[in-house]
Amino acid sequence: MRPSGALFSLATLMACGAPPEEVTPTPTPTHQAAPSEAARYGEPLDAPRLLRRLSLDLLGVLPTEDQLRRVTEDPTALDALTDELLDDPRLEERFVHLLNERWLTRVDAFNLEPWDFGLSEDQTYPFLRSVGEEPLRVAARVLVEDQPWGEIVTAEWTMANELLAEIFPIQYPDGAEGWQVSRYTDGRPAGGVLMTNGLWWRYYTTPNNYSRSRAAAISRLFLCEDLLLRPISFESPALLDRESLNAAIREEEACAGCHSALDPLASALFGFWWFDLYDPTELSRYHAEREQLGVYYLETDPAWFGTPLQGAVDLGPTLAADPRFKTCAVRTFAELLWRRGVEVEDLPTLDALREGFVAAELRPKALLRLVVQGPEYRVGALTDDAPDEVAARLSTARLMSADQLASALTDLTGFTWTLDGWDQLDNDEGGYRVLLGGVDGVTVTSPLRDPALSRALALKRLAQGAGAAVAAADLHPDATTRRLLTEVSRDSRPGDAAFTAQLEALSWRLYAVPLDAERRAELETLWSAVLAESDAEQAWASTLSVMIRDPRFEVL
Repeated sequence: MRPSGALFSLATLMACGAPPEEVTPTPTPTHQAAPSEAARYGEPLDAPRLLRRLSLDLLGVLPTEDQLRRVTEDPTALDALTDELLDDPRLEERFVHLLNERWLTRVDAFNLEPWDFGLSEDQTYPFLRSVGEEPLRVAARVLVEDQPWGEIVTAEWTMANELLAEIFPIQYPDGAEGWQVSRYTDGRPAGGVLMTNGLWWRYYTTPNNYSRSRAAAISRLFLCEDLLLRPISFESPALLDRESLNAAIREEEACAGCHSALDPLASALFGFWWFDLYDPTELSRYHAEREQLGVYYLETDPAWFGTPLQGAVDLGPTLAADPRFKTCAVRTFAELLWRRGVEVEDLPTLDALREGFVAAELRPKALLRLVVQGPEYRVGALTDDAPDEVAARLSTARLMSADQLASALTDLTGFTWTLDGWDQLDNDEGGYRVLLGGVDGVTVTSPLRDPALSRALALKRLAQGAGAAVAAADLHPDATTRRLLTEVSRDSRPGDAAFTAQLEALSWRLYAVPLDAERRAELETLWSAVLAESDAEQAWASTLSVMIRDPRFEVL
């Protein structure tokens, strides 16, 4: 068997127009769909490594020793363990980070700063993350409560923490702490994430754009139709004033094709049309009195791809009823968990996932379960007869994302890399999120899929910090509990039974694979070399650092 090559994605371009009719295909009794490429040419991961992939993808942490033991003794226990992972409260936090790879709202700058709201400078990081996570938290709460996925665009509530409750017109539960279900008090209609300040602070509109960019964002995020990818060619005068822009939209055939759908949708969003993009009062509130301005500025009534809307109040329910909404949810979940783009060859698999999703009444946990049970998710290697084009498409070895590295190492070692209150693995103003392969939401919008030098350098420093932290804590004379170094003391040496047991336990915990004799000898040699120059604590810190930088750790 051989590993797959580089991954390539296909941008699916779809024409603007009315949403397609939802048609249930008539089954053909004499025909059975061919197995997918992953089913034909893929070899699944063994049970321990598959559990490792599942735990990192769903919770952002490595499986426990007990979980690995259970699945090693009985591989069929994987189904029960999957259910346990899906019911784990940590799924909510993990989904915030996972979905951000598509929604891109956790950015490092908005048009407003914390001091615009009377907050101090040291609240900058929590301010940015609180605003950017608001829409993601709504979707994550729908997921963990297993409500129908349409709730993300129809809910009468939002998610807020103490900071958002202070700066936005939000009713927050008395005496509560952290992220809680809350409600806006400024008269905005129900609409879930579509009515959150966090979404529209990220996808803001300029005065002459009139929310068209926001309409395009709705199409991309919730229908998986990126109108900006459609090639156009036309001749037109300058488009920097309203008259020239509207004339081109009406008269240029290349423009009218998209804008016939885009402008009516934008017309429904004028409650979020802010006159001053740097005024905290403007950007905090919904302006119901401006809802009708879309008809004036865009010269079109609100509509959803040909279906008339009364306004923003109809937007969420109409979107949720569009067949493309559930299709896009399936594609989004699949791409995020497969760690690759959807290809034409995947369409039969996506159709099957969609049928299961619909049969489960659009429950997102059911969709997650369907995705992770499929061969596309579980593939770990390819058969020798796999064609080159299949190897290029399928993702067999997947890099941990920046947030997975951060959460997994914090859980393992207790180490968090912070500076002046900023998580250094979760920002790019002074941190290393993009260097580790993450997205900044603006200039870098796709996570790293292949190894890179910048990632290796950032991971080296991260591994050194984590190794030093856990070695100091676990080998401290007064330590009552230990995270990783559970078998050894400062007096343990290579050749001791406890030393060997420790290396074996670390290999199993970090990689979910047994320690082979060659690797054991290499680690013992390293440990002894460091001991000759320092002490046992530093020897274990260096050994752990090297083990964390091993490709088997950062690959799912």
